[in-house]
Amino acid sequence: GDPKLVKKPYNIGMDELVKMTPRELPVTLVCAGNRRKEQNMIRQTIGFNWGPSGVSTNVWKGVMLRDLLLKAGVSPTDMSDKHVEFIGVEDLPNKVGPGPFKDEPWGKLVKYGTSIPLSRAMNPAYDVLIAYQANGDVLQPDHGFPVRLIIPGYIGGRMIKW
Repeated sequence: GDPKLVKKPYNIGMDELVKMTPRELPVTLVCAGNRRKEQNMIRQTIGFNWGPSGVSTNVWKGVMLRDLLLKAGVSPTDMSDKHVEFIGVEDLPNKVGPGPFKDEPWGKLVKYGTSIPLSRAMNPAYDVLIAYQANGDVLQPDHGFPVRLIIPGYIGGRMIKW
C-alpha cells in the first residue's frame, strides 16, 4: 500500500488471524451472475449458467477488516477520496481490450479484484470481514479457502477470494 496511508505494513498468517477478536454474522450473498441463463439467450457470457437461484445465506466468521487496517496504521479520520483495493488469487476472466498495464497487456499481473471506499472499510457498522469460516466450518476452496472478503450489502462477485 501507499506508505503515506499504510504507516505500519505487515504480513499476517492464519495462526495470528484466528487469534484476533472474531466477528460472526449472517450474510446473504447474491451471485453477480444471477439470471445468467437469460442473459446468455441474448448474448453469450462466461461463467456458470445460473437461473434465478444464485443466492445463499451463511453465518460468516472472521476478523473485521477495520481491525487489520488499524493495525497497519491506517488513519480512521483521513478517509476522503480513498479506497481499499483487494486483489484475489483468481485470474481475471474474459481478458479483452488493451489491459491495464502498458508493458504487459493482461499477462500474469491481472487478477480478479475490487475496491471499496476506505470510509466503508473503516466503519464498524458495515461489518466488512476477512472471513475464514462459514457456518462453523473452515471455508471450502470453492468458497474462498483460506479466507474471503465479505462485504454485507454488496453483490457476491465483489467478495474476493484468497
